[in-house]
Amino acid sequence: MAAYPVVCSPPGSGLRAVLYQACGARGVGPAVALEASAADAVAGLAARGLGVAVLGDSMADAYRDRLTAHVIADAHVPALLALVRRPARNPALCALLTHCRRAFGANTTGPGPDDRPGTRG
Repeated sequence: MAAYPVVCSPPGSGLRAVLYQACGARGVGPAVALEASAADAVAGLAARGLGVAVLGDSMADAYRDRLTAHVIADAHVPALLALVRRPARNPALCALLTHCRRAFGANTTGPGPDDRPGTRG
């Protein structure tokens, strides 16, 4: 991968940090040619031939008609996706949290005790 220009998210993003950690573990540095904040923009730049894109699985799947995905199988750096919120209590937030927990497989029983309206947390 070090031999190709790379299109990826900007410094400070989770995917960029994972890329740098994985490359550093192998003693190589990616040749970042272009940066874009939106994954769609990263994929679009790669589709135009401006570099190889570093994308998550879902984005790579979404662009299979224009890009060929190659899994970086020997990269064993964990990535974390987090939903961060301020402590607000309202029915819409409770519904969103319930949906996210079900979609991402955590606490599938519904809102936690701190997520119900009128509770402190």
